[in-house]
Amino acid sequence: MRYLALAALTYMTTAEYVWPGEHDHMEDLLYLQDGFNRFGFIDGILSCGFGQNEPGRQNSAEWIRTAYHDMATADVEAGTGGLDASIMFETNRGENPGSAFNNTFGHLAAFHTIRSSGADLLALAVVGSMSVCGGYNVPLRVGRTDATEAGRSGVPEPQQDLETHTKMFAKQGFNQTEMIELVACGHTLGGVHHEDFPEITGDDTAGQVTSFEYGDSKSRFDNQVVTEYLNSNTSNPLVAGTNDTFNSDRRIFAADGNKTMQALSDSTYFQERCQSLMARMIDTVPSTVSLSEPLAPIDIKPYINTLALNSKGFLDFSGYIRVRYEADTGRNADDLSAHITYLDRFGNNGTMSIPSARPMWRDGTARGFNGDQFVFFEWNTEIPASKGISAFNIHLTVPSTNKTTVYQNGGSGFPVQDSVLYQIHQSCQKFVSDGNGGWDGALTVVAAIRNDVSTSTSSALALHFAKHIPQGAVLNRLEMQVEKFVKTDQTLAGYNLFEVKDMAINGQSDSTSFDIVLDDTTKIAFQRTTALSENDCTPLKI
Repeated sequence: MRYLALAALTYMTTAEYVWPGEHDHMEDLLYLQDGFNRFGFIDGILSCGFGQNEPGRQNSAEWIRTAYHDMATADVEAGTGGLDASIMFETNRGENPGSAFNNTFGHLAAFHTIRSSGADLLALAVVGSMSVCGGYNVPLRVGRTDATEAGRSGVPEPQQDLETHTKMFAKQGFNQTEMIELVACGHTLGGVHHEDFPEITGDDTAGQVTSFEYGDSKSRFDNQVVTEYLNSNTSNPLVAGTNDTFNSDRRIFAADGNKTMQALSDSTYFQERCQSLMARMIDTVPSTVSLSEPLAPIDIKPYINTLALNSKGFLDFSGYIRVRYEADTGRNADDLSAHITYLDRFGNNGTMSIPSARPMWRDGTARGFNGDQFVFFEWNTEIPASKGISAFNIHLTVPSTNKTTVYQNGGSGFPVQDSVLYQIHQSCQKFVSDGNGGWDGALTVVAAIRNDVSTSTSSALALHFAKHIPQGAVLNRLEMQVEKFVKTDQTLAGYNLFEVKDMAINGQSDSTSFDIVLDDTTKIAFQRTTALSENDCTPLKI
C-alpha cells in the first residue's frame, strides 16, 4: 500500500456527467470496441465488406437496411412506429424478404440486456456501420424501448410508383428531397440479393448479389451511387434493371429533375446529408419514447469489479479507472499514473492511498468506433470492514511534471454503499441437460448485509433477475423475476449473510443480469451472470 504524500493538487469537477450514469452500459458498447475490456460489438463489421465469409452477405449494408425497414412503418403524425425493433416480428411479410433481418438480430442478441434494448442496439448498428465504412460520425441517442408485437405494414417496395413512395416517406417524416437523399445514402452500400428479388436480377441464385455501385465502392460509404447515376453508367439494378416496373431508385432519384442528385454529387455535401438523415432515421421513435442527449465519451470513468467480504473480515475492493487520452484532452497515456483515496462509511478520510497500475493485456488501452482512445488503470486492495467505504476520489498524475489532478465526480466523490455486498465468489450458476436438447439451470446468489441495518429492512432484500422469455423472434423478451433472499446462520465482521439458493432458471437466461435490491436507494445493479459460469459456490470460511 502507498500512502498519499502532500502535493499541490488541482481539483476537477465534471458538470456534464456524474457517475454512475443511466446510460453507462450503452456508452461502453459504443466506445470500447477494441483493446482492453472490449465489448466487441464491432466483431460483426470487422470491415465494411465483412459478412462471416457467407457469399453475398455484407453486414454493414444489412444492418442499415434492417434499421430502415424497422423505422419505415412509422407514422410521425400519429406518434407510432419508428425504431422499436418490431421488424423482428415482421420478417414473414413480403415487404421484408431475405435473411438480413434475422442475421442482424442474431448479432445483436449477444448484447441484448435490460440496459441495452434491441432498438438501441439497432441504432448502434447504424452508427457502427457508418463509422467502419467511412461515413461521417452519427450521434447515438439512447432510451428506445422494444415493441412486443408486429407493427403496421408499409415498407416501400420497388414495384410501387413514385406517388406511393412519396406518400410513404412523408408518413415517415421525410419530404421529397429527403426521400431522394435517404435512398441514395442507403444504397451506397451492398446491393440486391438474387434469391430475394429474382424479378429484378433475372435469376434466383443463392449468394449472388448485384451491387448498387461498380467495383469495391459497395464497401465504402461514398457517393459513387450518385455519380454513376448522373453519368448514366450504373450497376444499380433499381436504376438500370430490364423490368422498368422495379426501377424504383430511378424514379425516386429523378423525382425533382435530378436537382437533389446533382447536389449530392459533391462528396462533402453527400456525407453531411447522410449523417443528418441517418441520425433522423434512427431517432424516429414512438411519441412515448424520450431519447437521451447524444452519448459522448466519458472523460474519467470508474468500474467497481468487487466489493465483498472476505474470510479475514476485510472488504475486497477492486476495479478499473478508465481515462480518455485523445489529443483534445492534453493527456499522454504513457505519461499518466493513477491512484484513489476514499472516505469510510462515517465520512472520514481513509488512512491509505490505493495505488493502481496499467493492465498488461493490450497495454491497458482501448478504442471506440470513432477513434476515441482510453487507457485503463486497475486497483485491488482490502479495506477494514469495521470502517467500510462511502466514496472515493480519483487522482491522475503526470509523472513528467509531478502535477496531480483530483476528480471528485461533481464534488461529492464517486459513491459507494457498503450496507449490502454481493458475495460473488460464494455465488454460481449451473446448467444441466433437460434431455430434450435444452438446458435447465440453477442460480445461487449470496449477499451480505451490515448488521446495523434493521431487521424489517433486511428482510426485504430481493434478487431482481432479468429472465429471458422466448417470444417467437430472435430476441427474447426480458422480464424481471423477483426472489426474496433468506438469512443464513453465517455472520462475519459485522455482516449477516443471505442467499437465494438454487433458483431455477431457463437455458435462455444463461447470459443475463440481476440486481440485488434492499430498497429504492440501496442496490447493487446490473451484475452479469456470465461472471458466475466458472464459480462453484465456494463457502466463505468463517
